Amino acid sequence: MKRLTLFTLVLVMFATCIFAACESESDESALPSSAESSVASSEESKGEASNTVSDGSEDPSDQSDEEESSEAVSSEAEDSSAPEESSKEEPSAPEESSEPEESSEPEESSDEEKKIQRVKLLFSRYTQNPIFVMIGTCEPGAIVTARLGEQEVTVPSYMGWFEISLENTGKLNIIDVQFTQTVNGVKQEKQTLKARPTEPEYLWTRAIGSNKQFQFFLDLMVPDFEGTNLYNESILNQMKDRVSTRVDQLHQYNKNAEIIYMIVPSPMTTYPELVPERYTQTKGITAFDQVTGKLKEAGATVIDLRDTFKEHKNDEMPLYYKLDSHWADYGAYLAYVELFEHISKKFPDAKPRDIDDFKWTADYYTSADACLYLGIPQVQVKEYGYYREFDFADPGNITSVPRYRGMQLIYNDLTTEEKTFNTNRSNLPSCVVYRDSYSAAIYDLIPERMNKTHYIGMWSYGWQTWTINNEKPDYVIYIVSEWNAKEIVFN
Repeated sequence: MKRLTLFTLVLVMFATCIFAACESESDESALPSSAESSVASSEESKGEASNTVSDGSEDPSDQSDEEESSEAVSSEAEDSSAPEESSKEEPSAPEESSEPEESSEPEESSDEEKKIQRVKLLFSRYTQNPIFVMIGTCEPGAIVTARLGEQEVTVPSYMGWFEISLENTGKLNIIDVQFTQTVNGVKQEKQTLKARPTEPEYLWTRAIGSNKQFQFFLDLMVPDFEGTNLYNESILNQMKDRVSTRVDQLHQYNKNAEIIYMIVPSPMTTYPELVPERYTQTKGITAFDQVTGKLKEAGATVIDLRDTFKEHKNDEMPLYYKLDSHWADYGAYLAYVELFEHISKKFPDAKPRDIDDFKWTADYYTSADACLYLGIPQVQVKEYGYYREFDFADPGNITSVPRYRGMQLIYNDLTTEEKTFNTNRSNLPSCVVYRDSYSAAIYDLIPERMNKTHYIGMWSYGWQTWTINNEKPDYVIYIVSEWNAKEIVFN
């Protein structure tokens, strides 16, 4: 019995030792796993700390961005179309100036303006060497200032675009121009951008920047503006005699038939305040005055749009394009009203339609012969405008000929061809139309108020006796731009 008890005791002690040894091994095997987890966690924390330090060293403003995240989201929502700007490459802190700040200058920007679109210089072209124009984008509504040496030009932006002309006095190939924009009274950081002005390749004429309201002109408008293209009396009298003979020709078949001349004033004539100061508007008689005066003496009718355009020059819808020398659809509509107010005195049913009879679509459109003459891709620079369409039934398949090239408001080639429209409304008059490219914007309006309209091919100004005798129109209408008035004088 004692031996059994002793054996049992020894067995229990042995089992206890074995159990304790197993438990010890189990604890030791668990330790590395726990340590690995701890090390991994530590390395992960270091990695996160390392990333935070790296980001912070590149962009010290990250912390404030996180604190103001709701404002940043709001800003992005309001201007989602603006290109994203990298605060890492372009810190938003303004440069320090060694010059004392004038009290009248706006406050410089803080980090809160990070979402404001920075100035981007897209194109630099010579207009009259050494004068070159720069076209670029900026924050919509901004005031943009460009500095080059002693030169400083400040312009208002136009729908997020700007144009500024400067003089390359140093004849440099690459010019550092300092830009600053002011947004809502707050002066943004200075930017130094490189301009590389080049000569345009297509030089039939030159485009001229205004340094005001993103308005461009063509240099072929300058002689009329400055009064340097006056005609001598002999040339004017020859024109008068030709026109008088043509009026008599019309009266042989219709005593009430008329020749109507509608010379469209150039943008320089309508907006002299936007013309660069290096051009001086004449205070005397102009070629426009000379030609229209002699046409009246010859017995022709003149629709003078100068007063009408001055009256409406600041309307919401523009009279002219900014990047193109032509009138816009609204300017053409106003001319249509003047023309058919006159015609309706003899043909009451030809009274012009109200502006609300048309659909006006506002959008960003591509013009522009100014871009062509600057050597700039026409599809890359757009302007805000209004496109006019019939909001009533087309009486004669007139709109089958598109006036423009889609969203590019340049005359469609089909409008340049000789074309006849019939609306079969005998209560309305008939006409033959001589024209230049200004006719594209009014192309649909004239035949809509006529029984029959015969368009002579664009830029064909010579009197076509056979066509006139065959058509026997109530009206022969000339539509030409101011700088093309010479085509009336010599044809």
